[in-house]
Amino acid sequence: MNHFLSLFFLVFVGLSCTRKANDNSKPTAVPIKLITHKEAIDSLRKDTTAPLQPLKITELSGETATAFFTDNDLSPLLFDASPEGGYSNRFDGFYGDDHHRIEFYFSEVKRDSILSNVYHVAGKDRFKKNITPFTGTITFTKLATFSDPNLNDDLYQHEAFELKEAYISEATFELKENALTKGSGIFSGKMLMDFYKNQGGEIALWYFSANTPAQASGFKFEGTWSNYKNTLTKPVVWARDLFAFANNILTDFSIGEREVEVNKKYRHLGWDNYWENDEWWHDGPAIQ
Repeated sequence: MNHFLSLFFLVFVGLSCTRKANDNSKPTAVPIKLITHKEAIDSLRKDTTAPLQPLKITELSGETATAFFTDNDLSPLLFDASPEGGYSNRFDGFYGDDHHRIEFYFSEVKRDSILSNVYHVAGKDRFKKNITPFTGTITFTKLATFSDPNLNDDLYQHEAFELKEAYISEATFELKENALTKGSGIFSGKMLMDFYKNQGGEIALWYFSANTPAQASGFKFEGTWSNYKNTLTKPVVWARDLFAFANNILTDFSIGEREVEVNKKYRHLGWDNYWENDEWWHDGPAIQ
């Protein structure tokens, strides 16, 4: 088990170090391998050759869920408010029937002062060369606890996690782009998020159960974009870790487990510049 947890922490350290190295380097013409949580998912399983067993899910009552949302601010799971937040608040996704790349950046996520299950979001999205600001809400509607029989049993008691409870949450979202921007519209749909609480009461995203609704991505937004005239609708999905399930949407989209590359046959869909140091969400030049 110590081997599994050591591997798990190496994945997180590698993710942090790789991102910092990329932030301080110049754009390169050679694709940089991307670090995701995919390897950590399998590293904690009892048997990677066995079929996945169903999760043991207990849906909480409306009253219990309301009490949880009142007592726990989930905004840190959706938004890194630290000065180093930057890329942590940028998410990749697929847009349209051809699954072209789209990016989202959250500049602010705050819980409503009255409705504790509602969160106000501000940010920008980028599709091709078009950058559009948006504001909107995320409204949590369901909450459940779960245990994963596919994982090593002592994981739940290990001091590295001090896991008290794991949760699956469901929310609706509506993000309205600036109506004055050409080609703007509304993103709406369902958001699914997995997280856990440790014995100290701290919460963090959960990336280690492949058969949760969020598919080990931390959180996943899935729905549609519609223009304001309601004459055009396109599918959209984005996530904290898109690479956790991207191969289920585009066959062989990413190659590798821990260090992955986007398959060459898909790079024309907006992934040819993934490795560039481009802080596109800034209103002006990024401060170096």
